[in-house]
Parts: sequence; structure tokens; C-alpha cells
Amino acid sequence: MELVLALANQAVATVTDIVPIAVLFAIFQVFVLREGIAQLDRILIGILYVAIGLTLFRVGLAISLVPIGESMAAQLVESAVQRGQRAGWLAYVPLVSFAAAIGFTASLIEPTLIAVAERVRDLSGGTLRPWSLRLAVAVGIAAGLAVGTVRIVTGVPLSVVLSAFIVLVAVLALTAPKLIVPLALDSGGMATSAVTVPLIASFGIAAAESLPGRSALADGFGLIMLALLGPAAALLLFAQAYVLYQNWTRSGDDDAV
Repeated sequence: MELVLALANQAVATVTDIVPIAVLFAIFQVFVLREGIAQLDRILIGILYVAIGLTLFRVGLAISLVPIGESMAAQLVESAVQRGQRAGWLAYVPLVSFAAAIGFTASLIEPTLIAVAERVRDLSGGTLRPWSLRLAVAVGIAAGLAVGTVRIVTGVPLSVVLSAFIVLVAVLALTAPKLIVPLALDSGGMATSAVTVPLIASFGIAAAESLPGRSALADGFGLIMLALLGPAAALLLFAQAYVLYQNWTRSGDDDAV
């Protein structure tokens, strides 16, 4: 009965979310473009599939991944606090590692990132492979969450960490190949969507609530912003490393000749 109620609630929420954008498209198509909607039956079937998929996806997150993330974060913090007097900051290594692992694995299955990676492969003529893009972004998400978790543990103000991240991304953007910069700056948004955001938010709140002297509101949030900036930095670094590798291989070929 509980599962049926959860399905019903999420179905209503999904339909409520989809209807405004569907109505917006219909209004512009009919009243602005003044043309009929081509293949209306196919579009309606697609919207139905989206609604069903999002409903099941939301229920799955709510009853499985999010509670697991909250529970494990709370347990890891409790264990770290108990061992903190003996092990010092090393006691929080499992918590930071868990945060990085969550970010890495969740971003790899992020539907938005998967779809964009396939499109980038086509636009780049196969130069940037989907797995290369997804791995670089996943590493960035993991790094951002690791830094954010350290910030929660140490109590460093978010503004300090955020400013450092922004400066790093700005410097990398100025020195990286220009073609990759727009993609890099958008990569964080691609990777922080339906899968990663609920997990990141629930992890951060649970970790802050479990740490003594921390506020769930002041310390639990901010992880998503760091997760947005991490992929940008990682992808810009990846592009620079790729250019250096290309230059090195070309110089090696020239020497051989």
C-alpha cells in the first residue's frame, strides 16, 4: 500500500512538472508559428513514456538510493567522531572517500550526461569520445564532493572554497583550448540532474546533521555548487593534457624523421 501511494504521489508530481512545458510548446507552435503539430500521436506517446519513466525513477530514488546515502553518511560520520580523538583527521577519510565515490558513480549513470556525450561525439567528429567526456566529468564531480565534504568537516566557510574554485576555473578557461571552454562550463549542469542532485543533497544534509556543531542549513548545502564547478575544472584540465599529449607525440614523430 505504501508503494502504491508513493507511485500515485510521484505520478501527480511528474504530470504537474511536465504539463507547463508541454503547454508552452503547444502555444508557441499553434499561436506563434501558426502551424499544426506534426506527428502529434508520436509526441503524445513519447510524453507518456517520459511521465512513466520519471515517476518510476523518482520512486526508486526515494525508496532506495537517497535513504541509503543518508544512512551511510550518518554512520560514517558517527564512526569518524568516535575514532576522531585517536586518529585525528584520518578518521574522516572514509567519509570523504564515500562522497567522492557517490559523485563518480552517480554521474556516470546520469541520463542527461549520457545523452549529451553522444551528441558531443557527433559534433566533434568522434574526436571527443563519450566515455572520455563522462569519465572526465565524473572525476570532477568526485573532486568537488570530496572538497565539499572536507569543508563540512573542517567548518571552512563556503565562500572561501567557492572563491578558490571559481578562480581555478577562470584561470583554466583562459589557458585551455577555446573550443572546449563552453562545453566545460556547461558540463557541471549536465552531470548534476535527476540522479546526482538528490544523492548529493541528502548526503550533505545527513553529514552536517551528524557532525557536532554543524548546521544542516548552513553546512549541509553548497555541495551541489562545488559539484557544478568540479567538472568544469576537470574537463579543462583534460583538454590541456590532451593538447600537451598531441604536441608531445608530434614532436616525437618529427625527431624520428
